Amino acid sequence: MKIGCIGCGNMGGGVLKGLVPHTEYELFGHDHTRAKVESLDAEGHRVIWAETPLALAEAADIIILAVKPYQMEAMLEEIRPALDGSKVVLSLAAAVSQEKLMQGVQNRCPVVRTMPNLPVIVGKGVFALCFDDASLGDSRKAELIAVFQKLGMAVVLPERLFPAFTSLVGCGPAFVFLFMEGLLNAGITMGLKASDSRELIAAMVEGSARLALESGESFADLRVKVCSPAGTTIRGVNHLERMAVPGHVADAVLEALKRDREMAGN
Repeated sequence: MKIGCIGCGNMGGGVLKGLVPHTEYELFGHDHTRAKVESLDAEGHRVIWAETPLALAEAADIIILAVKPYQMEAMLEEIRPALDGSKVVLSLAAAVSQEKLMQGVQNRCPVVRTMPNLPVIVGKGVFALCFDDASLGDSRKAELIAVFQKLGMAVVLPERLFPAFTSLVGCGPAFVFLFMEGLLNAGITMGLKASDSRELIAAMVEGSARLALESGESFADLRVKVCSPAGTTIRGVNHLERMAVPGHVADAVLEALKRDREMAGN
């Protein structure tokens, strides 16, 4: 399978870089800055530079568009001559609807709307895939799921749930990093070096996430396991509850959802 990506910043570049070890794929990249493409492949032979978006679209079976939403219409027009039923156009752009993608390709090939999150750059991304295009066959759906499962977790969602996914999972890492920053400040205040605190906090969050995934227990049940009667943890948890931290976190996600709808014109 030949996979190409137009736009090799954090998201598009993260996808290509994550696929470099998987030699069953032939990879192509194009960006206005050639150095971004070349930096994705340390050995310099897995990601092939495409001189133009059209050249990439001609070469690739799966064409990933990781451009800004305002650039999408022009990009689809530029690559349209290379599109046919053997190809799939896959968009990573937020707020570009399935309908707009289908209009942009003029029904020459199937389109897939995809939403990633930032951890894709370390191979731990979470992806939502929209398979609402009726022209997308089952075998191609399976191929696409297999591609993105190599980069983290992939789930199939209807387009109507993409704003919720974006607000919760796309924006979520920023909320987690803000929480981690608060922990870092506490560590420094207590006398730990910033570098040591950062490493300890990152490992703690990674371990907690792994425990939640593998145990299958609710977050509430796992929290109770950390809280000994009359202990230190419950004292801190009670403070967070009094400050309505869970409610504020939920409100942050809903504010992100509100902005997503504003950007989409809803």
